[in-house]
Amino acid sequence: MSMNKEFTGPLAKYLQGLLDEKRSLGFKYREQERLLGVLDKMSISFDCSDGLSKELCLEFVKKDPNWHQATQENRVALIRVLAEYMIRNDVPAYMLDFSIVTRQYEDFKPYIFNHDEIHDIFCAADNIKPHASKSHIFYPTLLRVQYGCGLRISETLNLTMKDVDFEKQLLHVKNAKNNKDREIPFSDSVAEYLQWYKRKTHPVYNDTDLFFRSNRGSGHYEKTAVNHYFHDILFKCGITSGGRKFGGPHLHNLRHTFCVHSMNNMFHNGIPHEVALPLLMTYMGHATLSETGKYLKLTAEAFPDLIDQINKIYGSIMPDLEVKTEYEDD
Repeated sequence: MSMNKEFTGPLAKYLQGLLDEKRSLGFKYREQERLLGVLDKMSISFDCSDGLSKELCLEFVKKDPNWHQATQENRVALIRVLAEYMIRNDVPAYMLDFSIVTRQYEDFKPYIFNHDEIHDIFCAADNIKPHASKSHIFYPTLLRVQYGCGLRISETLNLTMKDVDFEKQLLHVKNAKNNKDREIPFSDSVAEYLQWYKRKTHPVYNDTDLFFRSNRGSGHYEKTAVNHYFHDILFKCGITSGGRKFGGPHLHNLRHTFCVHSMNNMFHNGIPHEVALPLLMTYMGHATLSETGKYLKLTAEAFPDLIDQINKIYGSIMPDLEVKTEYEDD
């Protein structure tokens, strides 16, 4: 049984069965469990005597005005998995088609830093004056991890001492978004800064101590404070922030930039697209190829010489690819 949910509706047996099956295969299924709980409560108001009805499916995935497209996509994906499970167990179930998703084409696009801007950002961080807060050590290291490894800021700030493996040059990212654990290699240059940070801030430590440990408050750096400081760095570099509404630039754009620059490097090095995209999807911790695929258009915009190549490969598949993203969304 689930530790958190007790299903009580007419489909409880199948909701629990799906949850048990997925967890027996190693899936955490935490967010899915929450959504199954929503479906369970909703099902009480529907006739489920003949299995999973079309009416219940449509109501479950009906788009709320405040939802992002991905929210609706996740609901459609989950109820399709439930339908498949019920059908495998000889129970009638309506199978929704993904075409039900309300497509959104938003003007919001993330800011992609060019190589000169990345150089200037690092330079500004390296010139932070020494302070008791150790900002002059923290930011030069953190920003190189963000750009060099493409992590979400929450993933970086949650790293413990044992998560940073200097021998294998790997970061062990645990309990991240989409319930994915993954191992992220880091370069020699990033290793140099991580070693420097460790020497300066961790003369003595426990394996479970946060690697990026603040000497204030709880010892955990707050994302909001780090984002605000990053805006100060951008100001020193002469990079104007348009704010979140207009796509940045902001700290999370270092992750976007890592992805675009990595894709560009792979294409230039002759790595086939059918290898590059799944590889980058796994590295970034994305749940689907479509999440990674949106960076194709950004790559083309940042590196115009790749437009023809990308259009030839993906033009018929994603002719009007638009990009929507927000802090920590991808």
